[in-house]
Amino acid sequence: MPPTFVMMILAGAALPLQFALNALLARTAAVSAIWAAMVSLFVSFTCMAGVMLLTRQEFPSWQVLRTVPAIYWFGGLGGAIFVTTSTFALPRLGAATCVALALLGQLVMSSAIDHFGLFGLPHKAVDMQRMVGIALVLAGAFVLR
Repeated sequence: MPPTFVMMILAGAALPLQFALNALLARTAAVSAIWAAMVSLFVSFTCMAGVMLLTRQEFPSWQVLRTVPAIYWFGGLGGAIFVTTSTFALPRLGAATCVALALLGQLVMSSAIDHFGLFGLPHKAVDMQRMVGIALVLAGAFVLR
């Protein structure tokens, strides 16, 4: 199995752990899912800042940053929505259902990005095989609920 496959499997395995720990934080601290999500994202930011410092990553210059299209700065919005929603939903749906539904949403959006070549990414048409794969994940989400 290629190393990138293993990396993505491990990254995927981290999601239900994040969902559960965030939900427990919200419940135990007697606060909201939004507060727990903010703490989670702050920890993420702190970890990435530490990795950047330890690996001596260079920061881009202000001149370069000014050339970045405005929409590119909103990638973190997806993470905020994902973390907050999963923190709220996990106690209501369970970890397996949350992950299945999150995967379904990811597959639908990524298929649209591929199909239309959005954001200048390579075009890869949605074919019957991909549609069947999405339908199977949808069926799995219903079975897990």
